Amino acid sequence: MNKYHPDFVLHGPVRHGDLFPQTLSAGDVVVIVDGIYHHRLALRHKEILDALARGITVIGAASIGALRAAELDEFGMIGVGRVYRWYRDGVFEGDDAVSVAHGEEGLPVGINVPLVNLHAAVVAADSAGVLTRDAGRRLMTRLEHEYYPMRTLDRVLALARECGEAAFADWYAGQVFAEPGVFDQKRSDALEACALAERLAFPPRTAPASTPTSRRDWRTEFYRRWRNRYAPPDPWVHHRVAYQQIFTLDFPDIWWDFLHRSSDLGSFGAPDRFRNHVLQHLGPTVAQWLDEPELRTRITALLCPLPDLAEPREAQLLLCRETAQDRTKVSHWLHRMEHHMENHPERSLSQITDAVCRRLLSRIWDAPTTEELALECGRRGFASLSHAASALRPFTIGYLASLQTTEGELDA
Repeated sequence: MNKYHPDFVLHGPVRHGDLFPQTLSAGDVVVIVDGIYHHRLALRHKEILDALARGITVIGAASIGALRAAELDEFGMIGVGRVYRWYRDGVFEGDDAVSVAHGEEGLPVGINVPLVNLHAAVVAADSAGVLTRDAGRRLMTRLEHEYYPMRTLDRVLALARECGEAAFADWYAGQVFAEPGVFDQKRSDALEACALAERLAFPPRTAPASTPTSRRDWRTEFYRRWRNRYAPPDPWVHHRVAYQQIFTLDFPDIWWDFLHRSSDLGSFGAPDRFRNHVLQHLGPTVAQWLDEPELRTRITALLCPLPDLAEPREAQLLLCRETAQDRTKVSHWLHRMEHHMENHPERSLSQITDAVCRRLLSRIWDAPTTEELALECGRRGFASLSHAASALRPFTIGYLASLQTTEGELDA
């Protein structure tokens, strides 16, 4: 691709989280072509909506880019090429039409022929008088029923002959032999998308092409959690905040202060806005006694917004009492968990159950009953025991090891 567009920054197949980092900003142009899916988390729709809302132009073509553009063009994503139009017009619906299987090691050399490229060949064969339109539909139906990694060139030729289309098989094989990329519609569409991106990006644009609009707010809790994980400059900031929430004794005071001072609208904003929110949802009697410690506990158990850790001021408020020792311990415990998982590939974090995490949280917070645990979760900014367990899970190996060390020292 850089051969044709040397000023572009070329990345590998897009995956979940790639559009969140702040290195992408208003005026940038992103071209989405290939992406990871099936065996890894794919690029989510709301990641693209987030990029559009930040003033980034997003173009999709050829593969998952075409698929996402057909789904999001009404929100401002730009679709380019025949594959995009085929998805938009309902010629194809499934992801497998653009799927290419390849090995995990080395360059991603495709094993199978994408269905969209086969469709381009069938259309060309119809125009050349090699294949009738009805015969082409029957052949495509048969090819669609083949599991996508099995659609190798040899298998495609064999299926064409099984369908009684030996003339097409011979013609198709000859065309591909003479020019291997002759029916590579994905490649053609990718180049078309890059040509459009070059026209839009140089000189750089300073305003967004469009902003996602909807009657409903698409910024769900899942979206915020993805953003908290991938958007902040420090990829471990969500772990650093989680450590403070769990292990800092006076974090409830930090959380109460955060509710009053957070600049994010979803976290209530300034003190007056927080008080108004309490007034609206909990009534004037409650709002009148906001400074009562017991009432604070009840309020935080009910009102528990998810912070925006990509917003520097919010992260600073929550990390205001973090020490260098805290950061060192977070790093050490996370690396210890990573090392443990590498040495035991048959294990996963999900095997550390919520029940185990709750027992540990009960010990850490000195909260023996379920009711006390639930109240402490709210006081520390966790919407539920499940959320607190998820935050603790990556620290469990390091925490348990520290307990063993401490208890060993006490025994000695």
